Amino acid sequence: MSGEMDLKLEALSRFIVTSPSWAWSLAIILVLCGCVEIMSILGSNESFTNPNLFPIAAYLVPALAALAFTPWLARRFSGKLDYGWSGLTAALGLIISLFVSLSPILLFRFSFALFFAVSLALVFAFRMLLLAAVVDFHLRKVVVPAFVHSGLAVLGAAPFLGLWFVQVSVLLHISFVIGVYAFIVVIERPMKANFGIGPLQLVNAFLLHLSEGSHKLNDFFRSIGESVVVPQVSLVLQREGKEEIFVTVPNVHPGPLGEIGGSNLPKILHGQIGDAAMVFHGSASHDFNPVDETEVKKVGDAVLASLPGSCTNTRCTKAGRYRHGSVKVMAQAFGDTVIAVATRSPLVTEDLDFALGFAIMKAGEKYFPHVGFVDGHNCMDTLSDGVYSGTELGMEYLGAAEAAFAATAQAEQGPFSAGYAHKALPFTRTEGFGDLGVQVLVIAAGGQKAAYVLFDGNNMQTGARDEIRRRLLALVDECEVATTDTHVVNTVSGRNQVGLRVPVDRFYPLVEEAVREALADASPARSAGVTAWCRGVVVFGSQRISQIASTVNAMIGFLLPVAIIIIVGAFLTTAMAYFLLVY
Repeated sequence: MSGEMDLKLEALSRFIVTSPSWAWSLAIILVLCGCVEIMSILGSNESFTNPNLFPIAAYLVPALAALAFTPWLARRFSGKLDYGWSGLTAALGLIISLFVSLSPILLFRFSFALFFAVSLALVFAFRMLLLAAVVDFHLRKVVVPAFVHSGLAVLGAAPFLGLWFVQVSVLLHISFVIGVYAFIVVIERPMKANFGIGPLQLVNAFLLHLSEGSHKLNDFFRSIGESVVVPQVSLVLQREGKEEIFVTVPNVHPGPLGEIGGSNLPKILHGQIGDAAMVFHGSASHDFNPVDETEVKKVGDAVLASLPGSCTNTRCTKAGRYRHGSVKVMAQAFGDTVIAVATRSPLVTEDLDFALGFAIMKAGEKYFPHVGFVDGHNCMDTLSDGVYSGTELGMEYLGAAEAAFAATAQAEQGPFSAGYAHKALPFTRTEGFGDLGVQVLVIAAGGQKAAYVLFDGNNMQTGARDEIRRRLLALVDECEVATTDTHVVNTVSGRNQVGLRVPVDRFYPLVEEAVREALADASPARSAGVTAWCRGVVVFGSQRISQIASTVNAMIGFLLPVAIIIIVGAFLTTAMAYFLLVY
């Protein structure tokens, strides 16, 4: 995936949190309130058998009620909130209330009622904003669920603090409702102006994706998407009495994350094209993310429509390895079709931009009608920038590919055998492995055995590709290890590469088994190459992810000044209203 886009998404991920278990929140509430009660008893003439009821009525009961009843209230207003989020909001609300109401006592000993009223207004504002992001971006639907904590606290404290406290609390709550509404209007304007959707609405959709697998984000991506035409080169390998093997190289990107957009593109195309379909990673960044599964299936339909009825070529070259600068390319020709896999391992590399990949394909068409150019996507430890046309690195890719195409076109072709194996791996998406596990294609030609190993994952930990290749060279004469770049393994970050959480030693034995199975499966084969032009595929569009991330980061920059202005305004409004009422 494109490093620049990854860095943008990684930057945004620091603003995204998941809720802890409600039991942890309950424990925090009980411990904090217990400490306040003990301090209250020690600082007064009360005893443990006759405790001070104020901390219980004003702190404990409202927090427990907020934890227990906020989900029910959210449902009453057509929203949905689990108890994890409810507990988190209740615990954070209690912490805000304790800090704001108790910390000033050392300096302003006789001002507790005022600071407690202020703390409850802040709790109310905080809960409104958080519930607007988590439950529903329509403020009217979260005002009542947000009010349950501070409202019960006002009622619980009223017998102890008197009518003045209640009056000030009511005025502060009214001022803060207006202030929060103004705050949301201000912060939403940039994104609504650029994309027609507010950040809270976007967060709603994203959190629904995390919690329920919702695809609401796809509607947003479709609204900002644009239609493109991309080539997709496929190689069909037929064997007598055995299933056909398909090698295909899409030039759209399997992102952005989870099940959103085209993130599961490799599995979807594998299901469409055939059980022995290997979906490699072509040249595309997040600009070329399909907006949803429907667009991925358009790609698959175009490939299926272009497949030849029969395979007539019976010859191929040996796999050769070529280098220019830091870029290495393994290339092998099957009649009029060439498959080339590029890597810079052990140097970190991210996605190749479509324009660069298209230029490489056009360079190869001087020698072959069908040019399948694969980005190995097999070396990563930190997020880095992608590879673009006109850069020094881009020219290295172009130079290495041209050298590979020219030399492969001159290489002798002879009869060949093909073998295939597919092995599921006992690891999860969170461990960096997609649903397809590992696939292996073995080509035996001219006395050479070459293996193409494809992991369903998003890149590989630096060194993993080299270690796997080193071990496999005891079984075959040449090999390359690649990943599909599936983004189902990513939630909010681009860093979940194969080998990061599960070391090579744990999964290599299964890879070796797959290679041995592919070697045993090898039998004489015929081939046919085809280039499908996938038209009308709606993708995210040029620089859209970057624009969204930049807009959000710009908004983050003025959140604090706007919040301070609105809070000060709310206090001034409350003070004026109070004096008008009293005097």
